[in-house]
Amino acid sequence: MARNTNTDAPQTGFSLGWWVAGGLLVVLLVGIIVGVVIWPRDTTTAPQTTTTPTTTEQAPTSAPTQAGTACTASNANQEVPTEAPETVWKTHPDGWLVPTSERYGPSEREGSMWSCFERSPVGAVFAGPNVFAAVSAGDEDGAVPGPGRDAAIASVSEGSPDYERAIFEGFRVLAADKNTATVDYWTSAAGTNTSVVMEMVWDEEAGDWRLNLEGPGNQPRVSVLEDTSGYVRWR
Repeated sequence: MARNTNTDAPQTGFSLGWWVAGGLLVVLLVGIIVGVVIWPRDTTTAPQTTTTPTTTEQAPTSAPTQAGTACTASNANQEVPTEAPETVWKTHPDGWLVPTSERYGPSEREGSMWSCFERSPVGAVFAGPNVFAAVSAGDEDGAVPGPGRDAAIASVSEGSPDYERAIFEGFRVLAADKNTATVDYWTSAAGTNTSVVMEMVWDEEAGDWRLNLEGPGNQPRVSVLEDTSGYVRWR
């Protein structure tokens, strides 16, 4: 299992609990339509599956960070990941706890749009939570243009920012190539596990992965998760 590191000290607790966030994550729980959103929890202790200690440092207050050029890397490995890559978890400006890596991205962290991910299945895995956080913050650059994106941005602007944000616990890549990736994320919030399937596409103009909200039905696709054994545990 790869090492996971927290460099930010995330806040804990929640206020509105489950919230329908911009129409992005909608599930049926106990007969009530609710949204899956995440407030970062305290992660100062290492997960049981982590083989090395997790460290916590004060969140940086410096200017936008550039960690490399992941999105311009050539000849990236196109194998689907079967174990967790080394990951540094950081608190996004919108409050989400998102994965970062010097190798896979995001290499550019400015404002709510953290970008520049490797053009590979692993790069897509890292991109999903980051671009989702951007869209949740109302940044349309996180998703490909279309009515799905427009509806999501409009809904976010009408919602409250005070909600519990889910934690990305694991993932499994359902399909991937250089241009598209379907990633199923295991998330948790308020004691409930949820599957969140994100469709990712490589945007040639942006030279980066983007969230695709233009498919049929609700995007991303969300359902209650009862069995997590098929996922790569990330945390």
